[in-house]
Parts: sequence; C-alpha cells; structure tokens
Amino acid sequence: MGVRHTETSLIIWSAYAREGAPQPPTSQAAPPGSLAGSIFGADQLFDAGDQGCAFGPLDEIARIMRRMQPGQTLEVHATDPTVSADLTAWCRMTGHTLVEQRGPHYLLRRKES
Repeated sequence: MGVRHTETSLIIWSAYAREGAPQPPTSQAAPPGSLAGSIFGADQLFDAGDQGCAFGPLDEIARIMRRMQPGQTLEVHATDPTVSADLTAWCRMTGHTLVEQRGPHYLLRRKES
C-alpha cells in the first residue's frame, strides 16, 4: 500500500500498484453531444464504472472540469461506494459544487471562476 498526493486527490493504492497485478477497468468520458444515460441533463457525462477515486477517475474528472465553462455541469456515474465521500471532499477542496446525488449518479457544477 502507498500514498501519493496530486493536484486532484490523495491517492491510496494497493494491489493495482504492483507489477503484474490486474489493472482496474478504464473509464471513458462520453463523446460531446452524446449524453445517453444522463439523468440530470448535464453538459458533460463521465462514466467511471466501478472504479473508486483512488484508481484515477478524479484526474479525469478534473481534466474535464478544467475544459468546461464556469457554471456548466458534469454528470459522473460511479458505482464504487467510496466515490460519494471522495467527490464531496474533492469539490470542497477545488471550489466546485456537488449539486445532487441519486444513487451512483453525481451532478457537479464547475466553479464560477
């Protein structure tokens, strides 16, 4: 197990960090204009699948948010139960807003400045 602090998160890793260990599934941002599966009608959609924030989704979420205009929204789908607490803390640290959560669906609003 190890710990690393990045711009977007505090990452704790375990078996996935070992050489030869199975890697977590990759996640994809939905193509622009393709919001199939969106329940909030957000401007962007990101599906982290079953990855917890320790396995990279926060880096991708931060990248997407940096490219968005202030006030735009990002819907995140993530089934890992740790994501709720991690997204709440990340939004508090970055100034973005966790607007709503419905099960594994999270609506984030980009900060105004």
